[in-house]
Amino acid sequence: MFTQKLILLCCILLLAEPAAALRCGGKLVSNGAPQAKVLKYCGEPESIQMRTIVRTGIPRHRIRHGINDTRLIGYSDELLFADRSYVEIVVEEWTYNFGPHRLMRIVRFENGLVTSVSRLGYGYN
Repeated sequence: MFTQKLILLCCILLLAEPAAALRCGGKLVSNGAPQAKVLKYCGEPESIQMRTIVRTGIPRHRIRHGINDTRLIGYSDELLFADRSYVEIVVEEWTYNFGPHRLMRIVRFENGLVTSVSRLGYGYN
């Protein structure tokens, strides 16, 4: 009895798709996939939203007492980080409506690569 339940559970887990994945037909699209692959497998989305966000990067310079000196990395007395770098990231969110019997999905891209797939409610005709 226990063995049968264990086998059934393993089969269910094997058939389940990863949390950050989208199944289109027989193909699976997951994190890191390029936009062209998603478009090829899933077709045109219902809608596309685009925006640009800015993230801070790593510090460019390490300064101590106003003197630029990169040799002071291990020095703890008033070692400051200044002049942070900033990175612009193009974010697109594609909404897929697969009809009233399947959940709608939002595929988020950052700089052209899938970073997440989230579920919405059931689709519509």
